[in-house]
Amino acid sequence: MWRKELDELDRRKQTAHGLGGEKNIAKQHARGKMTVRERIDSLCDPGTFLERGLLAGAPTYDDHDPHVLKTLVPCPFVMGIAKIDGRRVAVHGDDFTIKGASVGRLYKSKGAYFVKMARSLKLPMVRLVEGAGGSIREILDIGYTELPSSGDECAQDRVEVLSEVPVVSAGFGSVAGLGALYMVQSHFSVMVRNMCHVFVGGPPLVKSAFGEERTKEELGGYLLHTRQTGVVDNDAIDEQDALDQVRQFLSYLPANVWEMPTRNEEATDAPGRKEMGLRSIIPRNNRKPYDMRALLGLVLDRDSIFEIGRYQGRSQITALARLNGYPVGVLANDPNFLGGSFNYDVAEKFQRFIDMCDTFHLPIVNFVDQPGFTIGMQSEQQGTIRKGVRASFAIIQATVPMAVIYIRKCFGVAGGAQKSGLRLSWRYAWPSAVWGNIPVEGGVYAAHRREIEAADNPQAHLERLQEMYRAVASPFRTAEAFGVEDIIDPVQTRPLLCEWVEMAYQVEKNQLGPKKRGMRC
Repeated sequence: MWRKELDELDRRKQTAHGLGGEKNIAKQHARGKMTVRERIDSLCDPGTFLERGLLAGAPTYDDHDPHVLKTLVPCPFVMGIAKIDGRRVAVHGDDFTIKGASVGRLYKSKGAYFVKMARSLKLPMVRLVEGAGGSIREILDIGYTELPSSGDECAQDRVEVLSEVPVVSAGFGSVAGLGALYMVQSHFSVMVRNMCHVFVGGPPLVKSAFGEERTKEELGGYLLHTRQTGVVDNDAIDEQDALDQVRQFLSYLPANVWEMPTRNEEATDAPGRKEMGLRSIIPRNNRKPYDMRALLGLVLDRDSIFEIGRYQGRSQITALARLNGYPVGVLANDPNFLGGSFNYDVAEKFQRFIDMCDTFHLPIVNFVDQPGFTIGMQSEQQGTIRKGVRASFAIIQATVPMAVIYIRKCFGVAGGAQKSGLRLSWRYAWPSAVWGNIPVEGGVYAAHRREIEAADNPQAHLERLQEMYRAVASPFRTAEAFGVEDIIDPVQTRPLLCEWVEMAYQVEKNQLGPKKRGMRC
């Protein structure tokens, strides 16, 4: 009987489950935060967490008897395999109650194993991040300084895993250094408002380097990163909301690129549902905006829309949703912001979303009301054309099936970037659609400026020319020349897309595996 060793094993496991001790756990709770194990329990199906590396830690042994363990400080990197809604995932969480989850050699070793484990088993990766990054104290222990690298032994794995399995990160506190890298190297990220702060260097480092007094909120708060920089996709009102968003995001994606996304077989929204409100949702005056999200709600499965990055690049909507239970990626232009134009801040959002959908075999539905690239002095200073053209490569290189619904405007280079390249796009136009190289309103004056200015009544002459061009720009003329395959009654949009999505899944299931072009995070 190995009673002594079994008792020792039990003692060590109790130490590991005790995290940073009662005092530090109490501090964590006093800040309104869960511990790492509480987060894992809240996210995952009950009783499914299978931990790996539980006994790893920094030990001290008795000087006189090397068999006697005096203390063991657990590694603040908690990891394992669990189930979320019945599907296996790889889960990692930072334990802030132990030295602020500072990164050391053991942390990095477990991190490398974690990524290799997820890749080998082809499991989605979930990171629950709350770490202060590296600590200078470690160099006193090892006796020398190490050259920085892009992430030690698992750097290549962390890049390649993005093209193989879904990677999700949720931030719960101060996130710097390697933790900030985790937040960015994800297909989806979410941070808790007024609790999570993501930065390269926190206030003490900024003050030391530049003498600037900055708060955590100023340097890395949710208003900065989800509204301006796009470093983080979504914000959450509290920890549970963040965990719920992680769960919801994963529900649309397959476990890996060797599988198709899973249809919700319990979907009850009729594929043949016809919404008469779609006939009047687009104003006749094409300068007037409308509610694109309301339009999406009338077409897609009810209560299935999960928007990503809503508050940055606001003229472009990116979302996951379902059609007749099938998960799809959704693109749509929002005319309430810059008329829905392709602004510089849309570029990265557009590119990352298409790459993600293409990587995980999610057919894309694009609701187009694209007036073109944003124009003006600020747009030129921000390099909108370079960023926009670079982003358009994503849709050209994507091989996933795409359906395009031309709702209203589609002009110029940005308009051309709304469908795939040489591959077949399944296209429909509404009677309200107009398109071309340049809008009639600005193009007529630019082309006929001298003629208009020389007319007895310049305004009347301009209006006559515009009316003539509008007649030629009718979508019916394009359909006559087979420039668009079909013009439809808007109420037919949902039934037709529900028919298309079944065909799209049949086609894409023959393209399983990694795409030739990897995910660009």
